[in-house]
Amino acid sequence: MKVHILYIPGLGDNYDWFRTFSLRGWRMYGVVPVFVPITWSDKGTFESKLALVRAAVQATPKSAQVVLIGESAGATLALHVANSSSRVKRVITLCGVASRHAPISATLRQSVPALHKAVSSLPTSLTEVDTHSIRAWYDPVVNNRHSVASGAQVHTVPLIGHLFTIGVCLTLLAPYLVAIAKSNKK
Repeated sequence: MKVHILYIPGLGDNYDWFRTFSLRGWRMYGVVPVFVPITWSDKGTFESKLALVRAAVQATPKSAQVVLIGESAGATLALHVANSSSRVKRVITLCGVASRHAPISATLRQSVPALHKAVSSLPTSLTEVDTHSIRAWYDPVVNNRHSVASGAQVHTVPLIGHLFTIGVCLTLLAPYLVAIAKSNKK
Protein backbone atom coordinates (compact mmCIF):
# COMPACT_ATOMS: atom_id res chain seq x y z
CA MET A 1 0.00 0.00 0.00
CA LYS A 2 1.43 3.36 -1.05
CA VAL A 3 1.95 6.01 1.64
CA HIS A 4 0.76 9.50 0.74
CA ILE A 5 2.27 12.21 2.92
CA LEU A 6 0.22 15.39 2.98
CA TYR A 7 2.53 18.21 4.06
CA ILE A 8 0.77 21.15 5.74
CA PRO A 9 3.04 24.21 5.97
CA GLY A 10 3.30 26.74 8.74
CA LEU A 11 3.51 30.49 8.48
CA GLY A 12 5.93 31.99 6.00
CA ASP A 13 4.16 31.51 2.68
CA ASN A 14 7.27 32.91 0.97
CA TYR A 15 9.06 29.61 1.84
CA ASP A 16 6.58 27.44 -0.06
CA TRP A 17 8.96 27.19 -3.02
CA PHE A 18 11.57 25.57 -0.74
CA ARG A 19 9.02 23.25 0.81
CA THR A 20 7.69 22.00 -2.54
CA PHE A 21 11.20 21.65 -3.98
CA SER A 22 12.37 19.62 -0.96
CA LEU A 23 9.30 17.40 -0.92
CA ARG A 24 9.87 16.34 -4.54
CA GLY A 25 12.96 14.47 -3.38
CA TRP A 26 10.92 12.41 -0.92
CA ARG A 27 9.62 10.28 -3.81
CA MET A 28 12.96 8.45 -3.84
CA TYR A 29 12.02 7.02 -0.43
CA GLY A 30 8.90 5.33 -1.81
CA VAL A 31 6.22 7.80 -0.74
CA VAL A 32 3.95 10.23 -2.54
CA PRO A 33 4.48 13.69 -1.02
CA VAL A 34 1.68 16.19 -1.51
CA PHE A 35 2.11 19.83 -0.57
CA VAL A 36 -1.13 21.38 0.72
CA PRO A 37 -0.90 25.15 0.14
CA ILE A 38 -2.49 26.96 3.07
CA THR A 39 -1.55 30.61 2.42
CA TRP A 40 -1.77 31.69 6.04
CA SER A 41 -1.16 35.35 5.09
CA ASP A 42 -4.44 35.72 3.16
CA LYS A 43 -6.37 36.30 6.43
CA GLY A 44 -8.73 33.47 5.50
CA THR A 45 -10.77 31.72 8.14
CA PHE A 46 -9.72 28.70 10.16
CA GLU A 47 -12.59 26.77 8.57
CA SER A 48 -11.41 27.58 5.03
CA LYS A 49 -7.89 26.37 5.83
CA LEU A 50 -9.23 23.23 7.47
CA ALA A 51 -11.32 22.60 4.35
CA LEU A 52 -8.15 22.67 2.21
CA VAL A 53 -6.60 19.88 4.25
CA ARG A 54 -9.80 17.84 4.33
CA ALA A 55 -10.11 18.17 0.54
CA ALA A 56 -6.51 16.95 0.14
CA VAL A 57 -7.29 13.91 2.31
CA GLN A 58 -10.41 13.18 0.25
CA ALA A 59 -8.44 13.50 -3.01
CA THR A 60 -6.02 10.80 -1.89
CA PRO A 61 -6.68 7.38 -3.49
CA LYS A 62 -8.76 5.10 -1.25
CA SER A 63 -6.05 2.43 -1.44
CA ALA A 64 -3.38 4.77 -0.03
CA GLN A 65 -2.28 5.20 3.57
CA VAL A 66 -2.66 8.86 4.53
CA VAL A 67 -0.05 10.48 6.77
CA LEU A 68 -0.27 14.16 7.70
CA ILE A 69 2.83 16.18 8.50
CA GLY A 70 1.99 19.54 10.03
CA GLU A 71 4.84 22.01 10.20
CA SER A 72 4.75 24.70 12.89
CA ALA A 73 1.31 26.37 12.64
CA GLY A 74 0.30 23.70 10.13
CA ALA A 75 0.42 21.16 12.97
CA THR A 76 -2.81 22.64 14.31
CA LEU A 77 -4.63 21.83 11.08
CA ALA A 78 -3.07 18.35 10.90
CA LEU A 79 -4.22 17.56 14.43
CA HIS A 80 -7.75 18.82 13.77
CA VAL A 81 -8.11 16.76 10.59
CA ALA A 82 -6.49 13.65 12.10
CA ASN A 83 -8.96 13.82 14.96
CA SER A 84 -11.95 13.86 12.60
CA SER A 85 -10.91 11.66 9.66
CA SER A 86 -10.78 7.89 9.68
CA ARG A 87 -8.59 8.03 6.55
CA VAL A 88 -5.60 9.44 8.44
CA LYS A 89 -3.28 6.67 9.66
CA ARG A 90 -0.64 8.84 11.32
CA VAL A 91 0.02 12.48 12.11
CA ILE A 92 3.46 13.99 12.57
CA THR A 93 3.97 17.46 13.97
CA LEU A 94 7.22 19.12 12.92
CA CYS A 95 8.27 21.94 15.27
CA GLY A 96 4.52 22.23 15.57
CA VAL A 97 2.06 24.11 17.70
CA ALA A 98 0.41 21.14 19.37
CA SER A 99 -1.09 22.57 22.56
CA ARG A 100 -4.10 24.79 22.97
CA HIS A 101 -2.12 26.63 25.64
CA ALA A 102 0.51 27.90 23.18
CA PRO A 103 0.62 31.69 23.37
CA ILE A 104 -0.29 33.61 20.22
CA SER A 105 0.91 37.21 20.13
CA ALA A 106 -1.49 40.08 19.48
CA THR A 107 0.36 40.80 16.24
CA LEU A 108 -0.17 37.25 14.97
CA ARG A 109 -3.81 37.27 16.07
CA GLN A 110 -4.33 40.29 13.86
CA SER A 111 -2.22 39.26 10.87
CA VAL A 112 -3.15 35.55 10.91
CA PRO A 113 -6.62 35.33 12.50
CA ALA A 114 -7.07 31.64 11.60
CA LEU A 115 -4.11 30.66 13.77
CA HIS A 116 -5.63 31.74 17.08
CA LYS A 117 -8.82 29.78 16.43
CA ALA A 118 -6.82 26.75 15.24
CA VAL A 119 -4.78 26.77 18.45
CA SER A 120 -7.55 27.55 20.92
CA SER A 121 -9.76 24.77 19.57
CA LEU A 122 -7.11 22.04 19.35
CA PRO A 123 -8.38 18.61 20.40
CA THR A 124 -7.20 17.62 23.86
CA SER A 125 -6.41 14.07 22.75
CA LEU A 126 -6.19 11.92 19.64
CA THR A 127 -7.57 8.50 20.34
CA GLU A 128 -7.38 6.60 17.06
CA VAL A 129 -4.38 8.15 15.34
CA ASP A 130 -0.70 7.25 15.72
CA THR A 131 0.87 10.59 16.63
CA HIS A 132 4.52 11.69 16.56
CA SER A 133 5.95 15.07 17.50
CA ILE A 134 9.33 16.02 16.08
CA ARG A 135 10.94 18.97 17.79
CA ALA A 136 14.26 20.74 18.04
CA TRP A 137 16.42 20.45 21.10
CA TYR A 138 15.80 24.20 21.46
CA ASP A 139 13.15 26.11 19.52
CA PRO A 140 12.70 29.81 20.36
CA VAL A 141 9.52 30.09 18.26
CA VAL A 142 7.44 27.13 19.46
CA ASN A 143 8.42 26.33 23.03
CA ASN A 144 9.01 22.63 23.62
CA ARG A 145 6.22 22.46 26.21
CA HIS A 146 3.76 23.47 23.46
CA SER A 147 5.22 21.32 20.66
CA VAL A 148 4.10 17.84 21.73
CA ALA A 149 0.63 16.58 20.87
CA SER A 150 -1.24 14.71 23.57
CA GLY A 151 -0.22 11.05 23.54
CA ALA A 152 2.45 11.59 20.89
CA GLN A 153 5.73 9.78 20.65
CA VAL A 154 8.39 12.49 21.00
CA HIS A 155 11.38 12.71 18.65
CA THR A 156 13.88 15.40 19.68
CA VAL A 157 16.42 16.18 16.98
CA PRO A 158 19.75 17.63 18.17
CA LEU A 159 19.26 20.99 16.47
CA ILE A 160 18.74 24.57 17.58
CA GLY A 161 16.26 26.92 15.96
CA HIS A 162 12.82 26.76 14.41
CA LEU A 163 13.30 27.48 10.72
CA PHE A 164 16.70 25.76 10.68
CA THR A 165 15.25 22.56 12.16
CA ILE A 166 12.37 22.54 9.68
CA GLY A 167 14.81 23.03 6.78
CA VAL A 168 17.07 20.22 7.96
CA CYS A 169 14.08 17.90 8.45
CA LEU A 170 12.84 18.62 4.92
CA THR A 171 16.25 17.82 3.44
CA LEU A 172 18.94 15.94 5.37
CA LEU A 173 16.56 14.28 7.83
CA ALA A 174 13.89 13.50 5.23
CA PRO A 175 14.66 9.75 5.37
CA TYR A 176 14.02 9.84 9.13
CA LEU A 177 10.63 11.55 8.70
CA VAL A 178 9.67 9.18 5.92
CA ALA A 179 10.66 6.18 8.05
CA ILE A 180 8.31 7.42 10.79
CA ALA A 181 5.57 8.00 8.24
CA LYS A 182 5.96 4.51 6.75
CA SER A 183 6.37 2.64 10.04
CA ASN A 184 3.97 -0.26 10.58
CA LYS A 185 4.10 0.19 14.34
CA LYS A 186 1.26 1.91 16.08
